[in-house]
Amino acid sequence: MKPSIAKLFITAAFCLSLGPVAAADLDLAGDIKAQAAKLVKVENPEVLPTIKRVVITSFMVDFVSELKYSKSLNGLEAMIGADSDVSIKLVGSSNEQFQSIADRFYDQTVELLKARGIEVVSQDELTVLPEFAELAASGVTPLPSEQDAKAGKGLFFSAHGLPLHLIDETQFISRISFGKKQEDDFLTFGARFSGGFAAAQAQQIESRIARKLDATILKVRLTVLGGQLTPDAGFWTSGKVTTRAAASFVNFVTRYAFIDVEGNKARVSLQETVSTDEIGELVNTTSGGTKTVDTAKNVALVALNVASFAARIGGMRTGYTGGFASTSEYECRVQAEPFEKTLLSHHDVIVRMFGERMQNPGQ
Repeated sequence: MKPSIAKLFITAAFCLSLGPVAAADLDLAGDIKAQAAKLVKVENPEVLPTIKRVVITSFMVDFVSELKYSKSLNGLEAMIGADSDVSIKLVGSSNEQFQSIADRFYDQTVELLKARGIEVVSQDELTVLPEFAELAASGVTPLPSEQDAKAGKGLFFSAHGLPLHLIDETQFISRISFGKKQEDDFLTFGARFSGGFAAAQAQQIESRIARKLDATILKVRLTVLGGQLTPDAGFWTSGKVTTRAAASFVNFVTRYAFIDVEGNKARVSLQETVSTDEIGELVNTTSGGTKTVDTAKNVALVALNVASFAARIGGMRTGYTGGFASTSEYECRVQAEPFEKTLLSHHDVIVRMFGERMQNPGQ
């Protein structure tokens, strides 16, 4: 192989190796401090030790009920790669159960904060304020709010009647990035665009609430996937996606956001997506084919793509432009009671990890 051709193949392999990675498994009985150090990220840690009293003005939970993955390759990548479309739909739960789980997540959070010696303003004390009425009036309705976003269809719930304010997570704390820009793939473009204005309005109201109650604002966001999709980063198998009947709490968009009385911001978030155990049965519901047939077809076309690419580099015209597509649809079928129990047990560990980093944020 000529050096120039080898260089092209190496470059392609590097490009194909980028992308999502497998979720980390939580150890429910493991050491919280060790897991927190590995799995939890803290931004602006200097703000956290000053927090003694919080008021929770937002507690939203996004249940991604239809997870999807789509990858389109162009140019050189298209000659050796694949278009891959995979979706997993969560079946067996309900909006009523999602709301109940969101409320229990809130309760677990309050219990943790109090156990860590942090005072939590009661909802009764919060909701009687005229500022809360303003905050509620500016919230998203109706609930749940459906977002058919890049990562899939999600339903945003709000715990215990708190108002819902959607915000692009990248807008909360501004960062200068020299690598791949992090995106909030769980909100639609419209929600991200309009959410910036709504968030600014909400923050003005929350600032008045913080001063009146002498408390730090705490805004909680949790993103739960009802199934797992893990793209293969291998060079020759870039069209392959591994599926699993496990739930996940997603990094970056599972977080506690703090704004103190002075307007200083801090964020405690998952820096790795964390996985639950199996939550049900994964069933392939793809119409018009099977996984076995798709795989056999795609492997053959990959070989044809590579042969065609090599021929074109050598100056031959084959008339074949390459590329293939594989579409697979799954259902993650769960039973309501064990599904809820699994989410609550894993969220309890996340809450305790967040609590650990709040009191020992490091640098």
